[in-house]
Amino acid sequence: MFDVSQQEGMKVKLGEGLDEKGKLGKKPMLRAIETLKLFRDIIQLQPIKSVLPIATSAVREASNKDEFLDEVYREAGFRFKVLSEKEEALYSYVGAIKSLQIPDTLFFDIGGGSLEIVHAEGFKIRKVISLPLGALRLTQQFDGENERFSDRNYKNMRRFISSLLPEKKEMGLGKDVKLVGVGGVLRALARYDQKNSKYPLDKMHNYTMNLKFVNFVTKQLYKMKYDDIAKIPVIGSSRAETIVAGSCVIDILMEKFGFDNLHVSNHGLREGALSVFLENPKAYHAKNITAEQIRQTIGSKISFQIFQHTKSFVEGLVSSRLLNKRELEILSYAEKKISEKLSFNNPQNLFYSIMDEDMALSHDNQLVLGLALVHTRHVKTSDWLFTRYKSILSQNDKSTIRKISSLVVLLRVLEQTRSKIELKRYTDGIMELHVMQSKSLPKLLLRNALNKFENAFDVHVICMLRDNQNMQNSVLEL
Repeated sequence: MFDVSQQEGMKVKLGEGLDEKGKLGKKPMLRAIETLKLFRDIIQLQPIKSVLPIATSAVREASNKDEFLDEVYREAGFRFKVLSEKEEALYSYVGAIKSLQIPDTLFFDIGGGSLEIVHAEGFKIRKVISLPLGALRLTQQFDGENERFSDRNYKNMRRFISSLLPEKKEMGLGKDVKLVGVGGVLRALARYDQKNSKYPLDKMHNYTMNLKFVNFVTKQLYKMKYDDIAKIPVIGSSRAETIVAGSCVIDILMEKFGFDNLHVSNHGLREGALSVFLENPKAYHAKNITAEQIRQTIGSKISFQIFQHTKSFVEGLVSSRLLNKRELEILSYAEKKISEKLSFNNPQNLFYSIMDEDMALSHDNQLVLGLALVHTRHVKTSDWLFTRYKSILSQNDKSTIRKISSLVVLLRVLEQTRSKIELKRYTDGIMELHVMQSKSLPKLLLRNALNKFENAFDVHVICMLRDNQNMQNSVLEL
C-alpha cells in the first residue's frame, strides 16, 4: 500500500506528429525534456529512494526512441523503462482493479497513442489487446479543417474505430463482466456528466457513467469547434482537441460490446507500476509481468476480519437476515477505518477524509460508511450531511446508517474488553445474546450500546452475562 503525498502532471503531447513521420518531433521532445527537468527538481527536494520512469506507446513506436532516451538521460538524468504493449495494458489494469476490486472486467485504458484492453475473469487474465486508437493519434489522423471534425471525417473515424475493435464473440465476455476504464479523456467526460447531472459529490473514482450520456455528449462535442469545447470548464484547453476522438472510441466500445454502464477508475498505469514494484521489485524490473504477480499485487477483497472476538455474532446477524450482504461489506470497511485510529473529534472532518479516499465501495456505499461513522458520535451532523447527498441516497440508507453505527459502538465496547458475544436465539423480533464478560467490561456502556442496537434493528434484546471465573450467569437489565 502507499499514500500519495504530491501529484504533478503536464500534458506535453509527445506523440504529436508521430504517425506522419514515424519519429518523435523536436518540439514535443523538447517539451518532454523540459518537463522532466522540472520533475527532477521536485524529486530532489524530497527524501526519495526510488524513481520509476516509464514510457508508453509514443516512445515505444518511435524510430528515434533511442536517441530521445539518451538525450533524456543526459539532460534530466532519468533512465526510462519502455513498456511493451502487454506491460502497459497489465500495469494499468493492476492499478485500476487493485483499487476497485471488480473480479470480472473488460478494462480499457485510452491514452494519446493507443487503446489497451484487458479481459479478466475472477482476476485471471483472459485476453490482452493493444490497438492504435489513442485520442491524439485519431485526432491527427482524421481531424478536418476549421479546428473541428467534418461530418465526413467523423464518419470515417467511427468506421475505422469499429473495424479495429474486436467483435463481442471474440472477447468471450461473461454475463457478470463490468466495463472499467481509465484515461484523461474518460475523466473529462465523467466530469462533464457530473456537471450536467448536478452530481452532489466531487469524486471521480468509481463513478458510473451510462451509455445514454456517452452517446449524447459524443454527438454534441464533434459538432463544436475546439475553442468552444475549451470553454467548458470541466474539459478545458488541455483536452479540447482530443476529447472528440476519445469519446468516440468509448462510445463505440460500449455499443459494440453491449455495455450500458461504465465504471471510472482514478487509478491506472502509475499506480499499477508502483504497486508491482512495492510488492516485488525484482518482478517490476523483469521483462514481463506474470499472472501470479498480478494476483499477488491485486490481493483479495476486504472481508470482515478486524474484530475477531465478535465475528461469529456478526455472522449470526447475517444468517438471521438482520444484516444483508451490502451492510456487511460496509461494516467491514467501518471496522478497518476504526483500526486505523481515525480521529472522531471533528465529525465533518472525519466524513470528508473518508469521502476523499479512493475505495472499492460505490459512491452511495461510501457515503453510508462515512455517515455511519459520524452517526456514532454526532447524530445531528450525520442527519444534516444526509440531506446534502439525498439525491444519491435512499430512505433505506438511513436504516443502514443506524444499523452500522449501532454495531460499531457495540462491537468496539466488546472488542476493547476482549469480551465474546454469541447470538443464541432470534425469533419473532426477540433476540437472546450471551456475553462472556471480562473483568473490565463496563456494563453501563454495554447497556447503552445494546439500547442503540435494539432501536436500529427493531428487536428486543435479552442479554445474558456469563462470568467465566465464577461460572455464574446474570441478566443485564436494558
